[in-house]
Amino acid sequence: MFVGTNLHEHSILKFHRSPIEINWLKNIINMNLGNLNIILALICLRAYSKTSAQTAAAPGLNNFKESNNSSSKDTLNETSTGLLNKTLSSTTVVNGTYSTETSIATTGSKPAQNPIDKPLEPADCSQREKYRKQPIAKKSSRLRKCCPHGENLDIYRENQSDSMCDSGVLTFQPTIISAVLFDNCIEDLEIETTLDYGIGNPCNSSLIYDDEEDVFFVLQDGSLLIIDKFGNESYTVEENYCLDIDKSGHFFAFTCVTQVEEQIAFAKVIFVAVLMLISMPCLLLVSYLHMTLRLLRNLHGLCLSLMSLCLASGYFVHSVVHIYGIPNQGFIGYVIQFCILSYFFWYFCICFNVLLNVWYKLPCCIQLSKSWATVNFSCYAVLAFSVPATIVALTVQKGLPGMPSYFLQGLTESIRDSQRYFIPPVSTILFLSFLINIISFFGFQRINNYAKGEKGDQVQRNLLFDQQKYEEVKKDAKCVSFLGIIMVISWLLEIVTFYSASNSNYLLLCDMVNGLQGVWVLLIFLVVRRRRTIILRWWYDRGSHAIEGTELQALSNINNPT
Repeated sequence: MFVGTNLHEHSILKFHRSPIEINWLKNIINMNLGNLNIILALICLRAYSKTSAQTAAAPGLNNFKESNNSSSKDTLNETSTGLLNKTLSSTTVVNGTYSTETSIATTGSKPAQNPIDKPLEPADCSQREKYRKQPIAKKSSRLRKCCPHGENLDIYRENQSDSMCDSGVLTFQPTIISAVLFDNCIEDLEIETTLDYGIGNPCNSSLIYDDEEDVFFVLQDGSLLIIDKFGNESYTVEENYCLDIDKSGHFFAFTCVTQVEEQIAFAKVIFVAVLMLISMPCLLLVSYLHMTLRLLRNLHGLCLSLMSLCLASGYFVHSVVHIYGIPNQGFIGYVIQFCILSYFFWYFCICFNVLLNVWYKLPCCIQLSKSWATVNFSCYAVLAFSVPATIVALTVQKGLPGMPSYFLQGLTESIRDSQRYFIPPVSTILFLSFLINIISFFGFQRINNYAKGEKGDQVQRNLLFDQQKYEEVKKDAKCVSFLGIIMVISWLLEIVTFYSASNSNYLLLCDMVNGLQGVWVLLIFLVVRRRRTIILRWWYDRGSHAIEGTELQALSNINNPT
């Protein structure tokens, strides 16, 4: 008990302190309350920092962190200045403010910005203004390739402005994108797109871009998108360009500084096209008469008929394309190329037929039956149609335009390259025809010497040698040679027109000579040949026209279908 009493008394005595000790205890309690306020303030600051971190992570609220930092600094200043005078209710207000600001961050609302804050850029292109002219894919959209298919660029490194095409070793597979264009912004639709190729460089002078230093893509409409290499968020779209790959695997783009323009005015084009339309009925008349009239429907006449028909078809389509401004790329250009090439190959067949008569049929006194004449004509037809068809197929394979060189000028290398399957074949076939005509001339000299040196039985020689056929073949050879001279002159003028860089009026005269070839054919084979009697007899229905005796005798002697 003593111990317990002592303990009790000690506790009572300890409770009843002196006034000095009581004041000292009160001061200690007040200091503890101040420490509690400091702890509560630190807790609030901790909560504010967490709220600021969460708000900064939300999109569109980048300035929220600065707002929280400023409010936290204000709270810290208030706590430091009046720390001992604050009560527990002040902490409740801070907590209320914290909970309110947290709700703003979670709902995604944007707090009021300070005047010094900068506006944010849009996260994508949706808030930007669209360009008025957007790339739209069409059936006529083409990717412009500099070199023909199967060929690549061969860049001269010492002079980047010069380039040429060479046999290809790499596959041409450029990047084609479908995009929507905005103001300094491009939205890739990520749609797989393929385009047909248009061959050739349309530029007189051009700028060159290399994929090692520049960034460019082909858009869905075939235009070229060039990104600013200096990172200025700008771009350009070029419609007049060509793109290709060199042997090192790098893509090069050529954009036009000045574009190739047609050097022949539209009025001149119309004028020459009208001349082609004038030639067309002349050619059709020659073709119709040599197919209809029995006396003209021999092997020479059938070849002449198809030659005239091919030229008439080519001239008609060619003139209509230029008069009405029809696009000459693709199928129409290939049809014109085939018809014009067939015309020159049929002329070669006519020259070869004269050669065959002079050197084989006439000296050997061979008269072909109707069946063999048909086989002979079929061989000519296969040659005159198959070789042009093969050339056109090569043109299609290379992707070159089939339009012949009429109305064109080879101002650039790509335009000259586009005629590789027209100008060289025609030049070659005309040269071979010229050689055949020279050989035929020596054949006629050989027959004349043979006829003069023959001193045997004249009756037997006259029976074996067909003098009438010899005269017909001789007239055919004169007409063919005369037409060959006009064709060679016209072709030389066409080459001068194509490779000339000037815009002189004499170029129009060259095209006029080409446009009137149908008139020359009519004059040579129906007027100079004097087919008037045969035509008039057919016109007046078999003999109603009065025929003189000499003409009747000439008609009765024409009995050989070959």
